[in-house]
Amino acid sequence: MTRVFVDTSAFLALLDRADPKHERARTTFLALADEELVTHGYVVAESLAMARRRFGVEGAIALLDDLLPLVEVLPVEPALHTNAQARYRASLPSGTSFVDQVSLGIIERDGIDTAFVLDGDFDVAHLTILPRP
Repeated sequence: MTRVFVDTSAFLALLDRADPKHERARTTFLALADEELVTHGYVVAESLAMARRRFGVEGAIALLDDLLPLVEVLPVEPALHTNAQARYRASLPSGTSFVDQVSLGIIERDGIDTAFVLDGDFDVAHLTILPRP
């Protein structure tokens, strides 16, 4: 069983049937049914905020009831948070978001080599990105 990191971009594409990436995200999600899906609390918070803003209460409920129960939420220790914050600060004024910096820290910490993500912020040499283009 492979551990697969799930990013906010994947959650949002799954929720948004009008998104051009929705069908690829849905097909990928179904194909990952037997894998160990993981994320962290910052992705959950970001995803809930964005789902509610984009899709209303129904979107937040769908995320809470349909998607999040299928994904293990990993802890973010204070040291990982602090390191991500420093990397984020060093990348300003542009660069990877703070939540993505935390995600990359989790991926590195836990030796995760596959990510379900639909944005370019996870282009890391050792990481397999799903869905494949």
